[in-house]
Order: sequence, then C-alpha cells, then structure tokens
Amino acid sequence: MRKIILAAVLLSQLAGCSNSEEEARTLLNHAIQDWDRGELASAVQAFDQIEEQYLHTAAATDALKERAARVDNYRLGFGPEANQRRNQGMVSRDVLQHLEAVYQRSGRYPAGLSEGEDAYQGQFAAYLERCSYQSRLPQYGYQLDCSKADVAYQQEQMRNARSVGGRHLRRSGDAGAGEAIKSAGDLLPAASTWGSRLNPSGDIPTGQFQAFYINTKQPQQVIATETVDNIAINYVRDDFHGIESGDFGGYWVGNLMFEEPTVKRISVSQSWAKSRVLIDGRVLYEGGSDQSMLYRFEPGVHKLEVEYVNNWHTTEFNVDIGSEQTYLEVSEVRARLGEALPADVTLYYAGVYESSAQDLSIVLNLERTEGPVALVLSSYSPVRWYLSNPFGVDVRAVVYGAYKPGSRLDGDLPESLLRLPAKSRIGSYRVREDCSCTAGTFHCSGGSLGPTLSALKGLTGVSLSGFSGSYSASALAVPATRIDEAFLAQLAADEANIASQRAACKAENDPDFETLLGEP
Repeated sequence: MRKIILAAVLLSQLAGCSNSEEEARTLLNHAIQDWDRGELASAVQAFDQIEEQYLHTAAATDALKERAARVDNYRLGFGPEANQRRNQGMVSRDVLQHLEAVYQRSGRYPAGLSEGEDAYQGQFAAYLERCSYQSRLPQYGYQLDCSKADVAYQQEQMRNARSVGGRHLRRSGDAGAGEAIKSAGDLLPAASTWGSRLNPSGDIPTGQFQAFYINTKQPQQVIATETVDNIAINYVRDDFHGIESGDFGGYWVGNLMFEEPTVKRISVSQSWAKSRVLIDGRVLYEGGSDQSMLYRFEPGVHKLEVEYVNNWHTTEFNVDIGSEQTYLEVSEVRARLGEALPADVTLYYAGVYESSAQDLSIVLNLERTEGPVALVLSSYSPVRWYLSNPFGVDVRAVVYGAYKPGSRLDGDLPESLLRLPAKSRIGSYRVREDCSCTAGTFHCSGGSLGPTLSALKGLTGVSLSGFSGSYSASALAVPATRIDEAFLAQLAADEANIASQRAACKAENDPDFETLLGEP
C-alpha cells in the first residue's frame, strides 16, 4: 500500500513538472512573438513571469538566454552610446545629459521629455518640441533624435550673430567673407586660471605644451604631467594613468611666438565635456560644444591655456591651432580638383569614424603606386592625418573632411601638394551595412561603400581604385583593398541581398492575403 501511495505522489509531481515546463514554454513563445511584433512591454512581462514562477524549468533557462540576447541587441540601437552617435549638437547633448542623469538617479529613463517629475527643464526647453523621443523599455534604453532642434538653435545663433553687426567681419582672404576674427580687445579677462595651482613654477614651453592631468574628484593633485606637441587626449574607461574617464581633467599651457600679425584658426572638438581656451589670460572660448574660431595674434609671445573637464566614460578632446584656412564646399573641392588632376590619376580613399591613438593621429602608409595619385580622407571625429610615403608616390592632391572641426594633414608632403580641407565628411568607413528587421521595420546602420563610390566619382571625376576603412585606427595601409571588377560584383550582390531582405521584412508587417497561403 505504501508503495502505491509513493508512486501516486511521484506521478503527481512528474505531471506538475511536465505542466510547468509546458506553461513556461508557452509563455516563452508568447514573449518572443510579442517582442517581434514590437510589443516589448508585454514581452518583458512574459519573461518576468517565467523567471518568477518557472525558474527551475528548462524553458526558463532558454528564456534567460533569449532575453539577454534581445536586450543586448536593443541596447545597440537604444543605449547611451547609440544615442550619443546620433545626437551631437548643442541641444542634443544637453537633453542626453538630462536623460542619463534621470537614469543614474532612478534606474529608468523617463517616459517622456516634457511631462512628469523627470521632465527636461534646461536652457533649451524652447526647442524640445522639435526632439523625437521614445522609450519602450525605460530600464534599458531610449531613442532620441534632436537633430531638428539642433538645426533650429544653430539658425537662431546665426541670426543673432548677424544682427550684432559687422565690427569684426572679415572681408577678404582665405577665411571667407563674413567670418569674424577676434583679437585681444574682444576677450574678457579670466579671474583666475588653473595654472596658478597646477603649474606653480610657471615653467611654460615655447612651441609645445606642458600638460597636467588630474582626477576632478581630487582636482588639486596632479596625477601626471608631460610635454606634448599637440593638445589632444583620447582614451576609454581608466586606460590613462588610472584616471576614470568620467573624472578626467586636463590643463595645457604653452607659449606661441609670432614675428608679424598672424590669424590662426583655433578649433575645439569635444564630446560630453566642458572646456575653456584662454589667450594671455583672456577667455577666447568656454563651453561644451564643438567650435572653430579665428583669432589675430599680434607680434610677440602669447600664452595659450586650455582647461578641460570630461563627463563621459570615453575621453576625446582636441584643440587644433591651424592656419587661416577655409573649409571648402563640395562644389569648391570639385572645381579645384578638376583644374589640378591629370586624366590618368589613381584615386584612393581612407575612411574612419575616429582615431584610436591618444593624440588622435592616424599614419597613412602609402603602398607603391605608379603614376599620379589623389587621396580623399574622411572621418567623423577630428584626425591628425600623417602621410608616410616611403616609395615616393607622386601624390598630387589630398582632400580631407570630418564632421567635427580640427582635422589636419602632416607628413611626407611635397611643397606642390594641393591640400583641400572639406567642410564635412565625405564617405563611409564601411564596405557593407549592418541591417536588421524588427517588428516589420527594416533598419541599416554604418553606411556602405556604394554611396561613397558614387560621391567620390562625382567629386573627382574618376573611379575609385583603392579603399582603406576602419571604425577606429592609429595606422592604415593605403590602399588596403583594391577596387576591381570582382570586388564591385560582390558589392552589387550584397546590395541586392539587402534589397531582398528589406522586401521580406516589409512583407512580415504587410502580408498579402491573396498569396499568403500559397497557390490553391
């Protein structure tokens, strides 16, 4: 009798386990289907229920893996890094900092930008209606697009600048008519600078800069100091003297000497940070955005100081003191190249998102090439391109452009070289796009080489012969890939495949009832 009872209990337990497994598996299928339809809140509820009620089932183990994979993929498009790449303007940055502050405080991103206790109330509130914001999974990420707000703010700033008057407007020369040139009389003196505390000896190099690095949580202690040729810093996490990137501060000071009146273009490029540029103790610039300014130096020695505080888990900062040059429109570049390039020129292209070097440099190692060569260089962040030409390649022209200001060109350059700084980036660093289908929406990111090939042909009048590309690099071989018929055929096949995927994705969300069940 006892054996019969034990057997009955065991069968009951096994039946319960079987039911639990089936229920958990059913919930998992519902979670996957809801997520694929874009009903993320329902999907998360189903995943939560599996973890709470069916944790010891095999289905729960599968659910944990499935949820983790989907959340990771969601964060790629909706996490802070993705939003930072999409939003680079003045308004965008301020709104993004607000969203991250809300998350740090509450562990969730706000449901909206303008409602509730977490509403944005910053200095750009008037532009908020031009921002698009969505947070379907507030604990994991959001999607922000304030590009229209950035454009509106920039347009208003330009209107305000024009209304001030033309007291310092430039009327001739390389900088372009209408661009203001500042001088000492336009700048207000700073009450104090970091130099009195961080550089009490007052030792200042000429033609170089003494750099002082600090942790802003203990700002009076210098962690490290060095003499550098350029004002630039680029690293992630705590990879520089053990200073956490979000706590990094830097101070650079150097003397510049001029024998005659000289106008220089001073460009500031920064991410989530704030900086101040001073000349002879007067403030040329203070703020958290990218900026490019013209400044007139009188003959003599001038002290340049830069103070910088970072507020992000990566540090990327650059101050370039370059020649008084104009950043050219595409039409201007095209005209200049048309006059200079011979018909038999070989065209190479190098594209990156950013430099991986601490000083933001990228060394371009030119491969052996017969005949005249033209180079086109493109980046998102500023890059100090350095051309290495061990084979004496006949380089006739170099075009270089970036989204952010401050790129420059150095290296083995002949005096006759035509240098053409473009106003914007020119192409992609990718050969193929990364595409995905979510809830019937087809999305591609990263760009591809196809549009770049067309843009370069329109810019130079010749077809591309070689390509080098990377998201981040400190050196590139040019070219790394030869563009031949086989390469172009594979590129065309890739584009056809993406078009097929896009059509299939659309069909998921817009089924054709006549053909869904197949032929009768």
